[in-house]
Amino acid sequence: MLAAVGALEVGAFVEQAQFLKAAGANLLTPAYCTALHSIGNFKQQINNGGKIGPWYIQTGSNDHLDCYLALDNSEGGGYPKGSDITYLFEAGLWIGAALGNDTLVSVGSDGWHIELYDFYPTPAPGGRILHRSTLDPEGESFAGAISEQDYIAVYSDTFTSGVHGLFPDVISGRSHVPLGIEVTQRSYAWSPGYVDDFFLLDLTVQNIGIASLRQLFIGLYVDGDVWYSPGSFGMPQDDLCGFLPTFSSSKKCGFVDTVGLAWIADNDGDPYEGQWVSRGGVRPCRGIMGFRFLRVPTDSKLSFNWWAGNMDPRYDFGPRARPSEGHPFRDFRTGGTGTPEGDGNKYHMLSNGEFDYDQAFVAKISMVDQHWLYPNEQVANLIKTGGDVRYLLSLGPFELLPGETVPLAFAYVLGENFHNDPDIRQYLESNQPEEWYKRVDFSNLVTNAKWAQWVYDNPGVDTDSDGYFGEYRVCVLDSQFIDGSWVPLSADTTWYKGDGVPDWRAVQPPPAPTFWLEPQLNGIRVRFNGQRSETTKDIFSGIIDFEGYRIYLGRDEREASLALAASYDKENYDIFVWNPLLHGTGEYELQQIPAMIDELRCRFGQGEDPCDDSLFDPLAYTRSNPWRSRFFVDSLFYFVPHENNSSRFGITTPIRRVYPEAVPPGPTDTVTADDLTPDGYLKCYEYECFIENLLPTVSYYLNVTAFDFGSPEADLEALETSKLLGVQSAYPYADRDQSDSTLPPVYIYPNPYRYDAHYRDGGYEGRASNRIDDRERRIHFVNVPPRCTIRIHTLDGDLVRELRHDDDPSDPNAYRATWDLINRNAQPIVSGLYYWSVESTDGLVQMGKLVVIQ
Repeated sequence: MLAAVGALEVGAFVEQAQFLKAAGANLLTPAYCTALHSIGNFKQQINNGGKIGPWYIQTGSNDHLDCYLALDNSEGGGYPKGSDITYLFEAGLWIGAALGNDTLVSVGSDGWHIELYDFYPTPAPGGRILHRSTLDPEGESFAGAISEQDYIAVYSDTFTSGVHGLFPDVISGRSHVPLGIEVTQRSYAWSPGYVDDFFLLDLTVQNIGIASLRQLFIGLYVDGDVWYSPGSFGMPQDDLCGFLPTFSSSKKCGFVDTVGLAWIADNDGDPYEGQWVSRGGVRPCRGIMGFRFLRVPTDSKLSFNWWAGNMDPRYDFGPRARPSEGHPFRDFRTGGTGTPEGDGNKYHMLSNGEFDYDQAFVAKISMVDQHWLYPNEQVANLIKTGGDVRYLLSLGPFELLPGETVPLAFAYVLGENFHNDPDIRQYLESNQPEEWYKRVDFSNLVTNAKWAQWVYDNPGVDTDSDGYFGEYRVCVLDSQFIDGSWVPLSADTTWYKGDGVPDWRAVQPPPAPTFWLEPQLNGIRVRFNGQRSETTKDIFSGIIDFEGYRIYLGRDEREASLALAASYDKENYDIFVWNPLLHGTGEYELQQIPAMIDELRCRFGQGEDPCDDSLFDPLAYTRSNPWRSRFFVDSLFYFVPHENNSSRFGITTPIRRVYPEAVPPGPTDTVTADDLTPDGYLKCYEYECFIENLLPTVSYYLNVTAFDFGSPEADLEALETSKLLGVQSAYPYADRDQSDSTLPPVYIYPNPYRYDAHYRDGGYEGRASNRIDDRERRIHFVNVPPRCTIRIHTLDGDLVRELRHDDDPSDPNAYRATWDLINRNAQPIVSGLYYWSVESTDGLVQMGKLVVIQ
């Protein structure tokens, strides 16, 4: 039945798309485009029309194009990034209100009518999505940036005709009537590991009409399809959804946290023969996706409604509360109770205030249930194990006068390892949802949702300086019965809620250093400057928490290919101090910030001047042999290196200081030219590292990251900048200081080029690419001028291909060029003998022969 229904659904989509394409010649083309949130551990599209997710069917407009590259950006979201496992077909904003004597709804995505959308990008600025980023303070996109990847879009619902997507109301046949609203949408994403599984959306909804919008509700419609099979409509329709209101805290006292997550996941994670393995091009889908509101006004109500859509009304089902006074029954689709067709039904779904039971419990609803209507038994048994499910998470009501705005914020959150039992589906089939829930794990999703809330509104931070810092909890670890009552002796205090004023701030690692690659013979010199890395304060603690640098090397720019080549970190130590009250019997606990060796000597050294005790060795004091105070018997300490303490430049680390005598200037010191490198950076933060014994004929990818020492108080491990952002490549051949006229002769390789040599199998071309071999072949030209023209001719003198090489001379690859063995007609060349020539801008020409063997 599900397969047949899926075919009907796809057929309706295709028929609808053909109709729209035929009618599209006379329609306007708004400046639709998409942007891709990809800086974290996922890929997910947003657009400037109130929708999240890709546009699957083109209607002649540019709505599927990347806003910046004007290239096709129709790929689905992937989580984890690079897995091609998608969790979202599409999501869309729904806004409904009472206007005059009617209830109207404008949508960014309808779901059933895949081409229906009522929001259109505003004319300025150009209708396009704006980009901001905190990654480069010197870049054009830095001003006003909130996160590492901001996207800003403005759209409204004011069109009544003349554009794609404006369908007549399905129930009344009336043309679309706009509410007169404009939405400013800002979305934010980050790359550090603890915040790389979500992005946040900040919406401002404004009434730009002349009439008041009464009983206004705002909702997020979500059609989540969890599957691995990119680029096809043939996904398995076996998902489950539900709502998670609370979750037990992982803290020692077991507090219960408010979560408010609407979620969708695969019913069993797609195991294969009882194991989590890939097979036949299909991967397990063990994760989970959810949305949560971050800002819920106290005078509004939240509702959650789900339904399993179906073209056949008999199987179009959604939970329904029993009819009551003020809550009459509504027939959504001529016998169906699921898909809300038309403005009136959509508004009812937005405003009904219901919290539906989780989908897995649909067959548990009895005929005598006091609240819910008894579902069709055949339908319930069909969808209790999964289906093509959608949900609506909505909030309201609001009163919006002309010119007024209402702010809204929510998070798109993902989590891993939701499924751990490959045999879990049996409990759905046997109608034992309680057993199914015992075998799934919401903890990673909840942890990520918690961080989403904390980034939105930092706990313990008085943002508006009114004296209120939020809310905290006290967890008593030990107590004693004194004078008839229990007296706390040891306790942890944890801030868990902010002051209600948005911060939009995430704890960040120190900024990555600026670095340069300088090719050497069979090696690469990595030069970097870490002034920003070593002087930037943490936004929460207010201290400089820089710990060290790492240099990564790989043969391509995938994270899995980048291996640690060198590292440096400060010589500092974690201090563990004995707490006799911890856990009743006493235990060592970690002090908050690692201490430098000089600080340890001053605190624990011996002699008249402990700071001068050069014999003090922190590693001599271990858990079994702690440092003991001469004055306090219970004062016991031991020390553990924080990281590797690879701090001796050129000795314990291959990283070296370029100017070992240079010292950081003080706050009142005047910086002179002698303090700066030739390119204007402070010498005291200049480093270098030589990566040697590399093959000169292949490219290498390198990156330099910075990391901090973490925050035990916030339960955060050390944070490191992204291995992938800013990665550079270079070939390890001799550096070039000559002018174009004094360069060594140009040479090429491989020559001859053999089609049967399997260069790709050896990793010499086409690494990390899914394209066919004919589009990944490469012939390399070495010692070419940075600006030149390369031509390939047949023996008869016919031009095969002309390549314009135009690189900045400072680029480490400026003296190299490649040809993909594709002719000027975009076809692979045939075997034979060819001539090549390289002509510099001053007219100097070099020539040679090339042999291709198939």
